[in-house]
Amino acid sequence: MQNYSRAIGKSGRFALERRSKASLPTAVTCAEALPASPLNPPEITRLKTLPALLVLVAVLFNAGLAVVNGHVADLSANAVIAAELLIVVAAYATILCNFRPEMLPWTLMMGVAIVFALIRAVVVGHFDPKFLRDVLLIPTFVMLGMTTSWPRLTWPLALLHAIVVGGVLFEAFFPQVYSNLFEVRAYYIATRSFDDSAFWNSSSDLFVSATRPDERFFSFIDLHRVSSIFLEPVSLGNYVVIITAFLCANYRHLSTSLCTFFALGNLVALIGCDGRLATVASVLIALVTLVAPRFPRGAAVLYLPTGLIGAYILSSITKADPEQDNFLGRVALCIDLLTRYDVQEWLGVSSVYLFRAADSGIAYMIATQSFIVLLLFWFVLVGGANERRPEQVKFLHAVCLYVVLTMIVSYSLFSIKTAVLVWVLFGALQVTPMGSTSVREAQYRCSRSGNSWRLGTQQRR
Repeated sequence: MQNYSRAIGKSGRFALERRSKASLPTAVTCAEALPASPLNPPEITRLKTLPALLVLVAVLFNAGLAVVNGHVADLSANAVIAAELLIVVAAYATILCNFRPEMLPWTLMMGVAIVFALIRAVVVGHFDPKFLRDVLLIPTFVMLGMTTSWPRLTWPLALLHAIVVGGVLFEAFFPQVYSNLFEVRAYYIATRSFDDSAFWNSSSDLFVSATRPDERFFSFIDLHRVSSIFLEPVSLGNYVVIITAFLCANYRHLSTSLCTFFALGNLVALIGCDGRLATVASVLIALVTLVAPRFPRGAAVLYLPTGLIGAYILSSITKADPEQDNFLGRVALCIDLLTRYDVQEWLGVSSVYLFRAADSGIAYMIATQSFIVLLLFWFVLVGGANERRPEQVKFLHAVCLYVVLTMIVSYSLFSIKTAVLVWVLFGALQVTPMGSTSVREAQYRCSRSGNSWRLGTQQRR
């Protein structure tokens, strides 16, 4: 009898719990609030450590080759080409082993770029593999990022950050030792299309832009423009912007000590590289990511036309000389080239302005890929991006801002040293849940989609 009463008590308690759970507010009525994909992707197990390793190798291999060229054996451009080719082949192997539907738009973009490269070769009479390589790096590394996750990239990124900041400090305190170790000038003359005349400062063995005729932007330090393991300061500045974007989008999921490490190291690198564009871009990204989650979906598409309009207004107001090799001169050069382009340049089948377009990424991409491929890239980047979580929205807006600002004044966007980092991070965020789904997150998704949010009660029958 006692056992029977105990059983009745337990069953009564369980029944009460069932009734209590049934009367609680239930899930969201928004149809897309709790999607199974892509925020809950299947477990990725094949070659899971390779994406992070490829990021480290792609960023660091030029520094390694510079040491080899300076102290072991003379190298040529073939060594750089071979290294990049090995990285890209390994990336494609990883992609094929982990192919997923989210990669289809980027695969389409690759197909269009390849077809256009063949058409361009027929029209102009020769095929330049570098033009195709430049544009294919973007979808390749985005898809590589889709085979991993942000948590798997965080600690390799922290290791890379330690190496980069250590390189900044090493170069700043021991500039002659750094110069003797990497012999940057000799490396770029041997492996790139540089000659001695390109290095205006004959007393320096550093990269051509490591010293400026005018004073530093951060003039409170008497120091050349530091390059760290990137060997040239522009890429270090781009690295600073990428880390700023990563931190602004992801700081809620990092420990306080890790956030502090990234932020302080980034400040050291920013002051060291003395990057004007890096400073402006970092500040703008920090401001934009504060409000980006409030923007409607797809609003990031406006960065490209807004950036070009802003560049035109700035060039018109300042009357900057497009022949001057400074920030305002580069902005003026971009606008000057775009206004000079005729139908052949806009269709990407002319080489008339290619040499001058090397200082303007947008003009360069149009001249080598056509405005059609440029627009396709932009719409795939924005239209194909997930905006279901605040982290995704913030990083998308940060990346779009980075792309536009960088491409107005240079074509450094196509450098593998920084391209691998920004696009792998972007791809990883597209398929990675940053935590368990919550009611607050579901409400955020509904507000982004414009659907109503309501909680109701349901009774189990």
